[in-house]
Amino acid sequence: MKSIIISSENIADGRVIEGAYAQDESITELIVPEGVSDIGEVAFYGCTNLRKVTLPQSLRYIREEAFGETALEELTVPGGTELIAEKAFYSCDRLRKIEVPGRDTVVETDAFGCCDNIKNAYVAAGYPEGIRPHEELQYTLFWCSCPERHSAVTAERARRYIHDNEELVMEWIIKTDNVPAMSGIASNDLLRGSTGSYIEQANHEGRREITALLMSMPRHEDNGEFEL
Repeated sequence: MKSIIISSENIADGRVIEGAYAQDESITELIVPEGVSDIGEVAFYGCTNLRKVTLPQSLRYIREEAFGETALEELTVPGGTELIAEKAFYSCDRLRKIEVPGRDTVVETDAFGCCDNIKNAYVAAGYPEGIRPHEELQYTLFWCSCPERHSAVTAERARRYIHDNEELVMEWIIKTDNVPAMSGIASNDLLRGSTGSYIEQANHEGRREITALLMSMPRHEDNGEFEL
């Protein structure tokens, strides 16, 4: 297992060469040096032990599946990044926290697809264009984890989605024990109906923090004793 700084032989014209380190299971930590502006397709795809990456401020493009199926746990994308391409971080199932602060960063389809354990996320652009139904749910949950950081437009879209798909949203929150998303929903009082059934589900699954947040909501109706 090793920590690496990308070598110059794997960089051409500021771009990490496509597939340069693909499926290298020995890499655990990666530093992409300043001056690199482009990470090529599948450059680190299948590096299944890669847990940490430091990206440079010079970065502009992260290409298709560049970090797909890695073990990344947290991710900060530099604000000047222009593109996170399709499936760039696909199936990074250990990824829990992401920060994409660039409001003009283009995020393509399934850039974070099958990253079902992300619970704390900020994508400044709000919702990428042309996203699919399952991504609509994902980016709504991202909004829920930090609603105070988003624009009014993103907030309205998220609220509308929650109101139209409340049962689906709550099913996913309880299933994944997504406390940050539940906190955003509770603090903004976004559930329309009785919270009783959700409290029962959360309590049954042993989701104590979610149960407590549901019970703190203004329209909570006491439906019995629940374990907290």
